[in-house]
Amino acid sequence: MQEDLSQHVSEILRRDLSAVAASVEATPEEQLWTVPAGVNNSIGTLAFHVCGNLRHFVGATLGGDGYVRDRESEFRPHAVGRDELLSELAAAEAAVLAALNEVSTETLAAPMPGVPARHEGRSVGFFLIQLCCHLSWHRGQLDYLQRFLGGATHPA
Repeated sequence: MQEDLSQHVSEILRRDLSAVAASVEATPEEQLWTVPAGVNNSIGTLAFHVCGNLRHFVGATLGGDGYVRDRESEFRPHAVGRDELLSELAAAEAAVLAALNEVSTETLAAPMPGVPARHEGRSVGFFLIQLCCHLSWHRGQLDYLQRFLGGATHPA
């Protein structure tokens, strides 16, 4: 099971990043940065956040690809359009797949470096599962946000 974990995580992250991209594609350009009353983040903000999170923890921390995260900026409105958001999602997917392709069984059992204090001492394998859960949580937010905005939603 341990040797298959990175492949399973890869499959889940690819699936969910594709769903985020589908949400971005289905959202009218003028609504990408809309934050309805009672909601904290726009579709664009959530897309940037999941990209930054995965590129940091998987691409940079595990894959050593040199990505430098600016978490604060992930939650600021950006004046970018759909194409740039889709490019960010594609870059995140590429970074994740490249890094996970190189993760060994020994690495999966090792402590995950550079994590928030509440995850200190957890294994890379555990933290990869946590990242899948985090992305799925934001997928759910995107689904409801699209409903608020009157757009189509996407199946799991």
